[in-house]
Amino acid sequence: MDVYVTKNGECQVSIEIGYDSGIITNNAVRLLMEEWRDEYQVENLRVHTEPGEGNRIRILEPQVMEGYCEQTFTMCMVIKDGYYHINLSGASEQAILYGICEILDRTYVLDGEVRLPLLDMTSSPDIKKRGVERHWGPSMTSMENLEENLNLIKLLARKRVNHLMWIDSWISMSWYQFLDFRYFPILKREDRLGKIKLAKECLNKIIVEAKNWGMDFYLSCTEFNIPEDLLKKHPDMFYRNPDTGLCVLRLDSEDTWLFYKSKIKEVMVDFPALSGIELWTGEAMEIWQCYRPETDTRSIGELFLEMYDKALEAMDEVGRSDARIICSSFTHHPDCEKVYEDILGRLTERCYSRSKMQVEDFYRFHSPATLPGRLSPGREWVEFDLGGEYRGDWAGWITCALQFIPDRMRHYYDKGISGFMCRIRGYALGPNTKFVGDYAVLKGVQSIKYDVYFKTCWDMNIGLTDVWQMCKRGGYPDQMLEFFQLSEKVAEQAQYANESVVNNFHSSFIGSIERYEWQLEYLDHPYNKAGQERKWILEPTEENLSIILAEKEQAVIHILKMSEILERCKCELVEEDYAALRKCLDYQIQVVKVFKVHTEMFFRYRMLMMTKLENRHALLMDCMKRCENEVTLLQAIDQVQAKQAYALISDIKWRLSSDMNGAYYHQLAYHGVCKVT
Repeated sequence: MDVYVTKNGECQVSIEIGYDSGIITNNAVRLLMEEWRDEYQVENLRVHTEPGEGNRIRILEPQVMEGYCEQTFTMCMVIKDGYYHINLSGASEQAILYGICEILDRTYVLDGEVRLPLLDMTSSPDIKKRGVERHWGPSMTSMENLEENLNLIKLLARKRVNHLMWIDSWISMSWYQFLDFRYFPILKREDRLGKIKLAKECLNKIIVEAKNWGMDFYLSCTEFNIPEDLLKKHPDMFYRNPDTGLCVLRLDSEDTWLFYKSKIKEVMVDFPALSGIELWTGEAMEIWQCYRPETDTRSIGELFLEMYDKALEAMDEVGRSDARIICSSFTHHPDCEKVYEDILGRLTERCYSRSKMQVEDFYRFHSPATLPGRLSPGREWVEFDLGGEYRGDWAGWITCALQFIPDRMRHYYDKGISGFMCRIRGYALGPNTKFVGDYAVLKGVQSIKYDVYFKTCWDMNIGLTDVWQMCKRGGYPDQMLEFFQLSEKVAEQAQYANESVVNNFHSSFIGSIERYEWQLEYLDHPYNKAGQERKWILEPTEENLSIILAEKEQAVIHILKMSEILERCKCELVEEDYAALRKCLDYQIQVVKVFKVHTEMFFRYRMLMMTKLENRHALLMDCMKRCENEVTLLQAIDQVQAKQAYALISDIKWRLSSDMNGAYYHQLAYHGVCKVT
């Protein structure tokens, strides 16, 4: 039986809070009132603290629920004196919040009236720790950006997120704007202008707000990043490599560890609501790159353990033995995950390991990471890239991994992983894309690709159509689901070959033969079994090239079908949504056409050089002409993308015109695929 929230446009229900509620419950009630008001125009929703007559959502005092986690909520609907009562209870105030989110998810409009279905359930999350990682804007150091951060926290709470791993910026001096270095006197800074004090005030407000929405907040950092003046003030802490001239920290220097611990001490003291820190161990001065004497024969894994232990020592020394560490296992060491093999199961209880959703970086078809389930069983996180750094998102594409992300999530869930975090990193739709922030894309035209992740975290068995019905954007007809499903195929087929060969960083065009060759090396990544199994496509035969070209042609067919669907839905879509999608799709259609011939051009060049068959020269020249024509059309839409695409044409022209001891001087790697005689 469905019930009315409104009748003849008038609110028919009120809220009853049956206990002395705390901040999380009060926030949840305000969330319900505001969303019903803003999304469904429900006005005059009243809140009572005493029992009364009429239709009511009754929020009951949280009680421990034996056999259930503290996030579990229950709802049942009863009819009393002709009125309905929706009784909501839970194991904690956090659970009450998630029950309110469930009510909002189930709200719908029929015949002009706001309604709710029969709500009779006990619900617990499949993934107990649901986090969002962020290392970009808005800044957490100024009052000008404070409101934007608070709004993002509220929106993520609506998605039932309960952990944040945030910092302002990546790799650079991410913590230094908060530090006065009182625990490391050589770097002690005077805060005459009050900037450090202000930064700490802002971050404290953000952390407390997260707590008020039932979230744990971790401050992320790269471990051995250093301020520029440290080398000048304390050169003895560094070792200068005689071959490269680069300076690295000395692990045999006591001050190295005092410096490292001083940063942790200060943030743990000055941000008392902080749950802990997230230690990144990649893309900075990694510990295995630091100097140590030959007598130090510890493995790289054991160096990681020392780094974790020193961080815990710093916390303990300032009375924060409650704090925890999230330990990233991402590293650019040539042996990749192998460096952790000798410390499997050796992380201490307060250390939680963290892996990406695949080996190496954000490559769509790399194999799943192998460490989850082994490195710190029961205390593990896996990170998912929802936008798609290498699936077109950073190039401004319409691209939603509605199948791949849930499938990869279920892979790790089956391994017993209980902590999932995601990165959003919002980019505007193309052409000429730019960073716009997480809040904008969570509320934007492609919001479904984020909602699929959040809903699957709560219920690993939820179907895509169910997510769509709960979360689809206002005005979107159901045909738009197929539109977004096709976008996943377009990204895969346009940018990759045989689900293995990656294209350039951030889904841009590769500009040189050397760069293409470098990209192909990722197929041989020691843990990337998927790439190794599929790299047979690199054998230079017409048959393999025809497979690659058929894949690219399918991408063109799929994106043109997306265009047809968009036109059919035009009248039902909000005008601004249609305009944004139409503009992006026109740009993306041309980019996909360029990808088709651009990829063909590289492989034709590669075939010519590896087989040295003269008839393939004419085929290459014809392909280059077709590529120039498509790039010229792209230039009118996005000059940056066109310039990147044309760079490979120029490189091949130069190579073909150069006299380097013969017409076929170009030596390309075989990547262990074939042996041409």
